[in-house]
Amino acid sequence: MKKEYTWFMELKNSATRLGWNEAKRTVECSKEWWNEHLARCNNPDKGIKCNHVRFRKQGPKHLDDLHILFDKIHVSYISSDESSDDDVSEVQKTQDIDDVKLVSLKKSKLGKKRKEHSSSIEEKDKKSPFFRLYKNTCLKIETAGDKISSSVEASFAPPTNPVPSILEAMKMLKDCGVQEKTALMHTTIFLIVKPEFREVFSSLETKEGRFDLIEREHEKELLKRQ
Repeated sequence: MKKEYTWFMELKNSATRLGWNEAKRTVECSKEWWNEHLARCNNPDKGIKCNHVRFRKQGPKHLDDLHILFDKIHVSYISSDESSDDDVSEVQKTQDIDDVKLVSLKKSKLGKKRKEHSSSIEEKDKKSPFFRLYKNTCLKIETAGDKISSSVEASFAPPTNPVPSILEAMKMLKDCGVQEKTALMHTTIFLIVKPEFREVFSSLETKEGRFDLIEREHEKELLKRQ
């Protein structure tokens, strides 16, 4: 079909300023014109036979449909002594490229329609009361999961200000300069047993501050005894 259409368009282009027979769907050419054209078109030496002669009495069948199928092909007149299957092959390649572009365009439009359809369904789902209930349930589950996760992390996290042990508190006490076998050490030992005192004692940042706390507590004990 492509070949016949190409050959016919070659004939039509070469027969410019001649008549057209609507009934036969072909060009209206005189006998003299055909004789000259066939003499120029045929080339027995090269084994080339003019393909236009088949349209002398009748044009291609379904010419209107062929125009629709192959109208995008740019058909220029090629004299029959120069035309060959390679020329037709080149035209076919051009049409094949156009076919690929057309298929690609159709796929693009189809993908766009599917996306719009999917978006429309999603909008309808959002308006559904069941969809809202589902979303709210998922949100509650997610919130509860976050709270549980935070609680677990907090339980395994080390305390920000841990209470030191008695041994650690004694080391801090000696670092402050409190010596054994003294009244100050005797008073402090009974204070260190209390966790709340160890917490306050360890929270002080300097040795001087810790020693001052011990002295004040010792003076309070002395006043109680008096």
